[in-house]
Amino acid sequence: MYHPEALEPIVAFLRGIGMQVEYGEGAHGGFLPGVNIHAGVIHVDPQTLLGPGDLLHEAGHMIVLPRRYWPLMNRDLQADIDGLLAEQTAREGTPDPVLTMAARQGEFMAQAWSYAAVHHLGLPQECLFFPGSYKCTEYQGTHPMQAWIEQGTHFGLINLAHAGFTGYAGMFAHMGCNGLAPFPQMAKWTLD
Repeated sequence: MYHPEALEPIVAFLRGIGMQVEYGEGAHGGFLPGVNIHAGVIHVDPQTLLGPGDLLHEAGHMIVLPRRYWPLMNRDLQADIDGLLAEQTAREGTPDPVLTMAARQGEFMAQAWSYAAVHHLGLPQECLFFPGSYKCTEYQGTHPMQAWIEQGTHFGLINLAHAGFTGYAGMFAHMGCNGLAPFPQMAKWTLD
């Protein structure tokens, strides 16, 4: 595992913001090796986890949803969110804008949220952006996804600001002022 020393601080952080994290066999068969989600509970297996940042990233997909939806999330978060949107649209005729944003921008939001969490914890960004993460295996220097965020051009920044997690930053700084400190500072870690 890349940066195993980051696992316990990440687990403590996630538990501290109200996420359930359990160690063990439930982590097998997940979207990423060593991490899986069952009914909103994140399961982790340190023996097969590639990097502790993967745990943050999967949590980031749930974080962009109001807490009431967390128990409905399982292994394939995108499919679960899309299913909720379809069900809600069929029932009410109008999709929830928060679910719509999570369905369309959740990947970017999870990436930027994870970056902010690693920054907040004072951990090396390499525990999130390691060789092979985000399907980037060959690069020199900074991981391309990390560089995109640090250059301020990553779409997660604006979407987190729109959702009230953080202030506008990077190339999106001119797009609004929500009174919050700019990314990577976070005003909140979850939606209620």
